[in-house]
Amino acid sequence: MRRYRQIHAIASPLDPFSDVLVLMEYLTVQDYLTDLLISKHGLTKKEAPSRAQQIRPHVRAATGLICQTLSSAPELSFLPAYYGILNLLKVYILVGTFHDQLPTNRWHGATYPVGAKDSRNLLTEQIVLRRYGAIPLFYRTVTGTQMRPPKLALSDILPFVSGIGAEYHLATGKESGVRILQIAQEKLGSGEYQTQVHLRPLQGEQAVYSPKDFKVLRHFSQHPEAPNVFVGKTFSRKLKEDDSLFRKQFRSELIYFYPYVDGELATPLSSKHTLWPEELAIALLFFYMSSVVRYKPDFLARIRDSRYWPILATARQHSLLRMLILCWSHVHQENLILLHG
Repeated sequence: MRRYRQIHAIASPLDPFSDVLVLMEYLTVQDYLTDLLISKHGLTKKEAPSRAQQIRPHVRAATGLICQTLSSAPELSFLPAYYGILNLLKVYILVGTFHDQLPTNRWHGATYPVGAKDSRNLLTEQIVLRRYGAIPLFYRTVTGTQMRPPKLALSDILPFVSGIGAEYHLATGKESGVRILQIAQEKLGSGEYQTQVHLRPLQGEQAVYSPKDFKVLRHFSQHPEAPNVFVGKTFSRKLKEDDSLFRKQFRSELIYFYPYVDGELATPLSSKHTLWPEELAIALLFFYMSSVVRYKPDFLARIRDSRYWPILATARQHSLLRMLILCWSHVHQENLILLHG
């Protein structure tokens, strides 16, 4: 199961970054973007042109900064990369319900305690989330809930960053915070169909979870007899995955863009305080790294020589590309799939 109902697949011999950056150019075209806002986001013909005019400069800034990222020295590239991502978050906001609040929330919405003592390693470094700013407003736009302002350590963020799972495991010995759920519709004795969700455990994983651990699930309960199996609504007929009745059982913003198959979805394990849309962890990691680049080049050098650098080098490529794909997909309300080779 994917975040959006429709798939937009593109086959190309070019590298993925080149393809996506070209596709992002469409979001700088006034009439194209206006039509999208009307057809995909329900804006009126009167309000869509003005909104498109506000969005276009942010797309241009984002793609320009990301192009600069790709040509920069790896250690310094996180600075333009973060500001590119920040502009992409503002695209989400301008497409959404709280667009009129962006003028008073243009700053980051997170701070890095520059004066704090350097941590022993990357995992114990912290950032502080604020109630207002672009990142909290993006969060509210996507999840419909207000972000609580906790402190987050990098160990809280990295498990949810797309594209770095293997590197994170090699560096820390820990697994990603993303799990695969297998979805089935079981026929009951009454003749009705019930939605059941099975956790696909990691190799050697023994933990027992509850439906509350997976905020992607709506109105599911624990199976009375089977651990890590959750049961949902019943229907008079068997539904397809793209049926609106079926999809209403899941919070689509918490479905990750992983190469899963039909009947599976990738989703984060829930945090006590924070939901983890895929975009959020990427944005926070790059915010942190941009802060280190700006304020603590000596600590940056230590990170560069540590076991954690491959995680960041991978994020600079895979996670940044994922952010572009996520933004394009959100505006189009379609899952962008790139086929290369």
